[in-house]
Amino acid sequence: MVKRKSISNFILIIIGAASILLFTSFSDNQLSLDGKIIDTLPDNSFNNANYIAMDINGEPLYTIKSPLMKHFYKDDTIITKSPNILLFREGKPPTKIVSGMGSIAYKRNNIKLFNGVRMFFIDKKDDPVLKLNTDEIYIYLDHQLAVTEKKVTIKKLYSSLKGVGMKSSLELGEFVLFTETEGKYIE
Repeated sequence: MVKRKSISNFILIIIGAASILLFTSFSDNQLSLDGKIIDTLPDNSFNNANYIAMDINGEPLYTIKSPLMKHFYKDDTIITKSPNILLFREGKPPTKIVSGMGSIAYKRNNIKLFNGVRMFFIDKKDDPVLKLNTDEIYIYLDHQLAVTEKKVTIKKLYSSLKGVGMKSSLELGEFVLFTETEGKYIE
């Protein structure tokens, strides 16, 4: 009788251990997280938002209008949907930029825009508008620098320029395309 109890206890222990191993294996498969599917919740979310960034003297650096704006304190970023941005330059007309999405690192004064970026640049008040189209652009506000590695199309009056990759000084009004450059110039 005792031998039978010990065998049944031993079998129960083996079944229990096997079920624990199977359960932990199953739960590991079920509870594994993929970083791609994690969506961080914003600290603040705004509909039809207007954002104005100013320097220490109270002069506006840029404004953003967006139908949806999400603010994340941890990263010091603002994510915007369909942002409409005005970049201000001292003594010059503002540069208007619109895109499908945008990310603004407001403490680092950097802006990343993507999904159909369109920039409208005027160097002097009476100059014609320079229109720039690309898929993605980074703007470094401290240096008034715009950079992209994507295809770029620039049009001004009847002239046009196309290429891949660009560096632009918004302060000086210079636009330099890197590769696959082609275009036409008409006065």
